[in-house]
Amino acid sequence: MFAHILHRNLVFLAASLCLLLGLSTIANAEPVSCGGIDLLAKMKREDRKTYDQILAEGRKIPNARGLFWKIEKRGVKPSYLFGTMHVSDPRVIKLPHTVKKAHLKAKVIVLESDQLLELGKARLLAFTKPDMMMMPAGKRIEDFLTPEQRGVVDTALTARGAPLSAVNYLRPWMVTSIVASACEQSRAKDRTPVLDQQLALDAIENNIPLKGLETLEEQYGALNKMSLEAQVKNLISAIAHPEQFANIDETMLRLYLSSDIRPLAPLLRWFSQNDTTMAADSFAEFEDEVITRRNHTMADRAKPFLQDGNAFIAVGALHVQGDDGLVELFRKQGFKVTPAI
Repeated sequence: MFAHILHRNLVFLAASLCLLLGLSTIANAEPVSCGGIDLLAKMKREDRKTYDQILAEGRKIPNARGLFWKIEKRGVKPSYLFGTMHVSDPRVIKLPHTVKKAHLKAKVIVLESDQLLELGKARLLAFTKPDMMMMPAGKRIEDFLTPEQRGVVDTALTARGAPLSAVNYLRPWMVTSIVASACEQSRAKDRTPVLDQQLALDAIENNIPLKGLETLEEQYGALNKMSLEAQVKNLISAIAHPEQFANIDETMLRLYLSSDIRPLAPLLRWFSQNDTTMAADSFAEFEDEVITRRNHTMADRAKPFLQDGNAFIAVGALHVQGDDGLVELFRKQGFKVTPAI
């Protein structure tokens, strides 16, 4: 449920790699359906106790209110940190004026990866390091499924044009990223960029140097550090409850557009803990491997750009917040970090 939400900058690459593997119908066999409801609003009406608990937990998270931050240090031109959402929704792509101004006046644009537009490198990675995309030797997705789950998964994947046997040896997160959001898959197929890719395209168009904090291999590697059980749990949820994915997408989008994502992590954690499909706590693993650990790497690699000044750093919004988020880590490096809007 979580890998696809925060790493749709990899969805386009994952879909393209599946084209390479002859699985093109996964992404386009079914009609595109966008939509979803605000789960927090629903929870407020139907389960006020849980709603209040989620909001209370969210209020404890530092720096989760606000997506745009100014980074200052004496003698250095200010830099900026912007929390993104890895989607291609037009409402997200349209940047606030202050963000766009800082973006276009920056000396350097720094993204999670500067390889987001380089499909060739993703394809090369599939050939030179297939273990990034493929299950460990001797493992198959179906090994983690009960007979009943296997039937459900196979039926759902077959309806999308590729039976379980065709994707049995792919990493589960990769299959999940392909089946989870028909809306985003349609845009990926049409080459509609997600926000991070659009920031990269704008940098190139305006002759602003583009740098990355990670390689694609490192990003794939972070997802692969999640246990196979947690990855398969996400896959089962995506197939068994597609409407829930649409609802989470819509809820996250509304929180993002309000510039207040404080309830997001507690909400995702609640869903993970109440999903009894498998024992693995997929959000806990996701938060540790894909968010927190990468934050420290990103902060270390961003420091030279901040010391040089006038950098525009854009990463997924969940990397910004929290005690181990980039705002706090930059402060520990000696920078003054304050809301820019």
